[in-house]
Amino acid sequence: MKKQWLLILVGSLLVLTSCMNKANEPKAKYVFLFIGDGMGISQVYSTELYLASLNGNRQTNNLNMSKFPVQSYMTTYSSNSWITCSSASGTAMASGFKTNNGVLGKDSTLTINFESIAEKAKLAGYKVGILSSVGINHATPASFYAHQNSRGMYYDIAMELPVSNFDFFGGGGFITPKGKGENQPDAYENAEKSGYTYIHSKESIQNIKKGSEKVLAVNPFLLSKAEFAWEIDNAKESISLAEFTRKGIELIDNPKGFFMMIEGGKIDWACHANDGAASVKEVLAFDMAVAEALQFYKMHPDETLIIVTADHETGGMIIGNENEPNLGLLMNQNVSAQEFGRLLVNVQQTNPKATFEQIMELVQQHFGLGSDSKGLALSAMEIAMLKKAFDETFDGSKGLDPDKEYLDISANKTIPDVAVYLLNHKAGISWASNDHSATEVPVRVIGPGQQYFTAPIDNTDIPKIIAKLMGL
Repeated sequence: MKKQWLLILVGSLLVLTSCMNKANEPKAKYVFLFIGDGMGISQVYSTELYLASLNGNRQTNNLNMSKFPVQSYMTTYSSNSWITCSSASGTAMASGFKTNNGVLGKDSTLTINFESIAEKAKLAGYKVGILSSVGINHATPASFYAHQNSRGMYYDIAMELPVSNFDFFGGGGFITPKGKGENQPDAYENAEKSGYTYIHSKESIQNIKKGSEKVLAVNPFLLSKAEFAWEIDNAKESISLAEFTRKGIELIDNPKGFFMMIEGGKIDWACHANDGAASVKEVLAFDMAVAEALQFYKMHPDETLIIVTADHETGGMIIGNENEPNLGLLMNQNVSAQEFGRLLVNVQQTNPKATFEQIMELVQQHFGLGSDSKGLALSAMEIAMLKKAFDETFDGSKGLDPDKEYLDISANKTIPDVAVYLLNHKAGISWASNDHSATEVPVRVIGPGQQYFTAPIDNTDIPKIIAKLMGL
């Protein structure tokens, strides 16, 4: 009899201890998930080296994300490839399940729709915000609300957005809002009919106040794929990702709590183009958005969890070649490769007989190349590379298409391609490819439950840990 009572007592103590441990588990009331698309360790470190060079020191922990107490890393492979795409990795980070490259919010058999952490949070009464600097129906943001067989089904994804009932969508617009043939019902009008307030002017976005239900706020200045202007191009009429983050916090802050995903999408595009200077500026813009979350964290340190990571690395960026890294040289580039392409198209149209010397003046003006005083003197071989690109560009055999998502620099055939390549090389940046790599990506965390991220994780662990900490 005594033995039975002893067993009952031990069992009761175990239950009590379990309940006490559960009660003492950290809880995250406000969760920020920042995804730097294509942002590997080298993309972060090159940005730190750039800042260090400008400041004249060798301190490299000068980004907001680099000051977080937890600094770990994460694997990103998909169901069918060691090298993931954004939709497969986005789906993993949103749902906790792997899928094939190209698939969005579904399993690899295309028969099961996964429930995302954002959808779970919304059902549990939390408010939800999804922000991106590229199209809001692009792969990463769409992973949190859409379920489609292909990430390329932009129109179907856009039409699915209102079904989520999420509280705030901000940043980029819809890619193909009327379908590929541009003859289908408008996705913006569909969102409005579904109860969303659609705003797309700087004034209306700045003036919208807390209490507005279901907002779709689109940057008033977008490029051809519904994405933000390049940060390096300094488009004054554009609203920054940091400003959208601040506005999102203002609109969805509430006593229950919220989940917000913020994507810096053009880091990836800059690295597809092997454009080191553009990558650095996009990482800086992304880090400024992180700063907004940190301001909120300081007001609610015991309840706010901030996770900064990436869906994959892009470009296989390497810091170091035969040149000592001098990332400060990138400050001489004041325009994206894409925008420089537009400038040259304008030259082709207005001055088709432009000389190589005239074009070289523009190269020096926008990249510093050819300037001895800036440490960017050109060798005879480098000048020959630019001359070959000039001949191919201006004789009509190689046109420029600056409306592409990013320029393909692998062949070094256009003047923007070669100019970016030469400046990168002189700054000490090399690239392995124009595509994604299989390398692990950084994970930086601050807030309740940060200890769950101290060991290396997989991308499927992200939503599982968040769900645990939010009590979902």
